[in-house]
Amino acid sequence: MSRTTLRQRKRSHRSQPASRLNQPCPLTAASKKNGDSAMPLEVFVRLVARALDSLPDEIVEKLSNVAVAVEDRPSPEVLAETGCADPQDLFGLYRGIPRPWRSTFAPLSDFPDKIEIYYQPIIRAGLRPREIQELVRRVVIHEVGHHFGMSDQQLRALGY
Repeated sequence: MSRTTLRQRKRSHRSQPASRLNQPCPLTAASKKNGDSAMPLEVFVRLVARALDSLPDEIVEKLSNVAVAVEDRPSPEVLAETGCADPQDLFGLYRGIPRPWRSTFAPLSDFPDKIEIYYQPIIRAGLRPREIQELVRRVVIHEVGHHFGMSDQQLRALGY
């Protein structure tokens, strides 16, 4: 999920009554300049774990060969691979072979598929803690959806 997707979601909800989830957080200029994050990494990792725990058991069972990692920010290689120019625009990434594309005759890879959730871009999105929690959940579900072969368009249509 990217920052552009988040902006599009916000625009599509503007015609509806304003809720706290759709209003940007007025962060102080000092915290942005100093690079201080409003949420420690440990709390962020717990949000990712909570998002995974909220998935139905049928889904979790099918994630047995998927590693979920929290990375500080996307690497230059990831940015080049995805064609993303700004590292703050990418919130998460699925790396692997989606389940529907796998052959029943081919063995599973020695390395698990990987879902990367990027801490800095999400924290710096200018959201309140409750909004960050919801964004983390949406990003996790979005990347899990890619594991099951869903496209970005399908996931956006579902609200992820």
